[in-house]
Amino acid sequence: MKKIYLTLAVIGLMASTVNAQLTVTATATNPTICLGSSTSISATATPVDYTMTSIALNMQPLWGVNYLAENGVAVTPLSAGNLDDGRWENISLPFNFTFYGNIYNSIHVSTNGWIGMGSTNTLSTGFGFPLPSASLPNAVIHAITSDIDFRSPTTSSLEYFEDGSYPNRIFVVSYNNLKFLSAAGTANVQVIFYETSNIIEIHTQDCTNTTKLKAQGIENGSGSSAKVVPGKNNTANWATLPSVVPCAYQFTPDNITFSWSPATGLNTTTGPTVIATPTVTTTYTVTATNTVTLATGNNTATITIDPASFVLAATPGGAQICHNISISPGGTYYRDISNCNLIANITPSGGSPVSNSINTCISLATGSSKRGTTNLYGARQYDIEPLINPATSTASIKLYYLQSEFNDFNTRAADSGHRLLPTGPADATGISNLMIRQFHGTGTNPLNYTGASQDFTTAFGGFTVVWNATNSLWEVTVPVTGFSGFYLTSKKTGSLALNLDYFKGVQIDKKHLLNWKVICTSAEAKFEIMRSGDGVNYSVIGQLTASQLRCNEPFDFTDEFPLKGANYYRIKMIDVDGKTTLTNIVLLTLKTARFELVGLNPNLIRTENPKLRCNATEKNELKIIVSDFTGRIMQQQVVAVQPGLNEIVINSSTLSAGAYLVTAIMAGEKPQTLRLVKQ
Repeated sequence: MKKIYLTLAVIGLMASTVNAQLTVTATATNPTICLGSSTSISATATPVDYTMTSIALNMQPLWGVNYLAENGVAVTPLSAGNLDDGRWENISLPFNFTFYGNIYNSIHVSTNGWIGMGSTNTLSTGFGFPLPSASLPNAVIHAITSDIDFRSPTTSSLEYFEDGSYPNRIFVVSYNNLKFLSAAGTANVQVIFYETSNIIEIHTQDCTNTTKLKAQGIENGSGSSAKVVPGKNNTANWATLPSVVPCAYQFTPDNITFSWSPATGLNTTTGPTVIATPTVTTTYTVTATNTVTLATGNNTATITIDPASFVLAATPGGAQICHNISISPGGTYYRDISNCNLIANITPSGGSPVSNSINTCISLATGSSKRGTTNLYGARQYDIEPLINPATSTASIKLYYLQSEFNDFNTRAADSGHRLLPTGPADATGISNLMIRQFHGTGTNPLNYTGASQDFTTAFGGFTVVWNATNSLWEVTVPVTGFSGFYLTSKKTGSLALNLDYFKGVQIDKKHLLNWKVICTSAEAKFEIMRSGDGVNYSVIGQLTASQLRCNEPFDFTDEFPLKGANYYRIKMIDVDGKTTLTNIVLLTLKTARFELVGLNPNLIRTENPKLRCNATEKNELKIIVSDFTGRIMQQQVVAVQPGLNEIVINSSTLSAGAYLVTAIMAGEKPQTLRLVKQ
């Protein structure tokens, strides 16, 4: 009879486990979206438990960049309390982190050794009780929860930092050499958050305090469940068994799987986050399963479709409009979410297809305008920036323009030396004239982007200019590698297939760096870099040849050995037909010192007298000063130097053992110093 009861009990326990329910939430970033746009839907499930495992101690090297407190000073101002009982609020996590089934993007850090997830923990003490406890703080990581004192005098510090790269970053909070209130002993503890896996690690390098009560572990949001490190549940002496220090523990959350339906419009049907691009209003159901406890649960999220508009976003002279959503593999329309007006369409393509979120922005000036002194640009400006790999991601970008914007450009084109944009759908010449100039890097207008520019015309594979008669707008498709700013312009007029955009130069470390860019329609281009010392007689100091594709990218050339004094530079540009033109002239002046210290031979001495070697450009006087590192002058002399190499003997007999500075001074020149050591 006992066996029957036991069997029934086991069956009842299994049924209870299988039928256990998860509480599931499903939240859309944008519950209402424009037709053709996308939104993320994220799901969470509770309750979630953790598996605690002892691991090898592996403290992360300190970065010393984001100090909260150091040496008795609140380097980052406290949000509440003081360095005895206080906290720093809303410290951003570099990635979303799921803790006990809930998603957080920020933390509170307490002076008393605990880290609260989100912003729910508002007390300043929070120590002195065993775990779990309904008392605050809850939803918390207890790194070393105790009565800790960061006030002066102390060498304690508290800092946080990020390391690694997406999607395997870590976020570290480090309590360093912390002291306890009115008690002996110190401790060093780190908490590590792992992106993607949502694993937590607590590493305790040492803890010499044996009198203060201290707790270590993790606790859920209601204070009803916790995982506590053995022997460290509000205990005083952490040096005793069962968990002596140093030690480290890993807290791994239960594995929760998510399944979504229907599949229509979803980029995937599994995972906690999906990207939905439905064509009609759709209700999605997510089912969560805890693979450890077999508990299940479900919830729904409805995505409502706002009929798409093919009115172009932005108003003349108005604010920039942006749309930041994740891209779908089949392409995504980016729109003004306030009215569904169209910004751009982006489709992943090429060797490194763009993925994840893309911030797509548009602004519209009151009309076409010159930027700088030579180039005219259309009123509509695009700035497109992916979250991941903005410099290397590839895609096909569709930009939109109105015929009225082309007409406005054309009224100013002749005055600016540009060819006309299309005057209508049948204008093949105007279509071939159209150019999209992409500026890489970051910037706000064509003059200040940090990277190089690239020009696209119909001669570039994959670049198309199409009139959409249904929606009465132009569609310009640009195949890109790397994202940034996109500006509408046109080819330049004139007989040459090479038109200068800019030519400039700068002196760096006694070398002259020249930069130039051209607008190139020639199948090949040659550049002869020319230099003159008088601005009249030039000689060629370098040559470059480029294909049309390379020709449209910036060039640079370094004159490694400039002439002393004035250097006049210009470039002869030669197109494929042999037609030539000269650029503007750039003047750079090489300033040279009238003397230069070559060295001390030897610079490590015992009894010998070292020789100071000096190159001089003219006959002059040189003052030599020998001083110690406090600035005290030990000896000085004035010598006459001749043009060329000079050797000056330094009398070392009066110098004691130690380190010295040997400084040479010439009137009107910057002093130069070498180091001398006497043993």
